[in-house]
Amino acid sequence: MKQPLVTITLRIVSRLFRLLHPMNRAFRRLVYTARFMAHVKKADPSTQCDGPIRILGTGQITLGKRCRLGRECEFTTEEQGEIILGSNIRINRGVTLTSYAQIRIGTFSIVGEFTSIRDANHGMEMGTPMRLQAHTCAPITIGRDVWIGRGSCILPGVTIGDGAIIGANSVVTKDIPSHTLAAGAPARMIRKREKPSS
Repeated sequence: MKQPLVTITLRIVSRLFRLLHPMNRAFRRLVYTARFMAHVKKADPSTQCDGPIRILGTGQITLGKRCRLGRECEFTTEEQGEIILGSNIRINRGVTLTSYAQIRIGTFSIVGEFTSIRDANHGMEMGTPMRLQAHTCAPITIGRDVWIGRGSCILPGVTIGDGAIIGANSVVTKDIPSHTLAAGAPARMIRKREKPSS
């Protein structure tokens, strides 16, 4: 018994879609990456964007090699602010980076989904609405091979040392030493990371 022409056509279209779907995804990544690179100061051609990235302000953003940015991230640079990412960095979905001074993230670091890294706060003096006050700011430095857990908040003036791990949903208000696991609100050192025994 012969199959109806409509059924055969649908099967062909379905197979074509399955073949072309990965290429379609790759093409969209290229488009998102090209848009991102057109609005930043410097990004290595190996940069990859998983989805749309929002760029606000001056665009003083520099990325090293092989950085990958998740969809719906937001990068804002205002006044003298700049964002500097080393190489091989993974910024996951929905991360916000806002700089009025400087945010620097070291090579091989990972930033979990929906993390907020902001080097500025509104002024808080009495007598003037906070919304109308100038920002106060202090640089943030995140070392090499740092893992910042999902939903964390990194506040102005903080330095996170090389190899540190920040637990999910932590609020980092003070410096975190290298090779330390820290968590909580405010984040506190839980233990030092140690090399496995042979």
